[in-house]
Amino acid sequence: MVTEIIPTKFPVQDVKEMDALVKKGVFISRSDLIRNAAREKMREVKSPNEFEHAVRVMAAKGDFSSLEGRTLASLFLNPEKQGFNPAEKKAISKLLRHPFKILKKIGKKIALTDNGQSVARGYLKGLAFAQTLA
Repeated sequence: MVTEIIPTKFPVQDVKEMDALVKKGVFISRSDLIRNAAREKMREVKSPNEFEHAVRVMAAKGDFSSLEGRTLASLFLNPEKQGFNPAEKKAISKLLRHPFKILKKIGKKIALTDNGQSVARGYLKGLAFAQTLA
């Protein structure tokens, strides 16, 4: 693949946040992060109607009211929460076994992993976007 170098500048705070993600291992390098972000944004701009359609379908199916999604969102918004109702406990037991390692147990506490935070953030973004369609 032929490549082209495109010089760019970022505010210092953005560079610090990029470096933190690289250090966590989310991205291999700053370049990898920037390429990924640019491709994602181009896909989003290229086909917004597909995304809107997907959100409408999920809303019609009731996917936004999933117990697992609500439980993840609850843990994301209030990480200290540990008093779960029986339905949430059932969802948590499923999510602890999830192959993407969404939740982890630390002693007797339940916490979101990095993947779990991404999933919860995506769920909340979907809910927020669905509100704009209503």
